[in-house]
Parts: sequence; structure tokens; C-alpha cells
Amino acid sequence: MYCEDGKVFVEKEDQCMSCKNFKKGVACPLLQALGLGMVTLEGIMYVTNCGFYAENRRHLKLIDQKHEKNN
Repeated sequence: MYCEDGKVFVEKEDQCMSCKNFKKGVACPLLQALGLGMVTLEGIMYVTNCGFYAENRRHLKLIDQKHEKNN
């Protein structure tokens, strides 16, 4: 994660990529604080053990196309 020109950039190595708060559209308190300027970030930070982290579990099922065509 890094800031540039007032924007917060999250990288694929950051824990944010699999966080429910991040997927909801910046519902993360850390990203909100950075975006509002309440907290500043100097350089690059890799988020690996965030206290606001909530795992975003995806529930996908594979469907047999042959079975679907018969119905």
C-alpha cells in the first residue's frame, strides 16, 4: 500500500485484497483515515496483520453444463 498525489493504492501483496471491508468499497477504517488525511503514510507499507481484517469468503460452485442443458 502506498499514497501518491492524495490517492491510496492497494497492491496485490496487501491483505486488503481478500478483506470484506475492502470489497465493500472502502468500508475499511484504515483506508478511510488515509483517504481523509487523518493518517499519513510515508513510503510503502505491506498490510499483513491488520486489526480491521475480515476475510471475504467467496462461495462459488462449478456447474456441469451438460446437466444444465438437460433441465
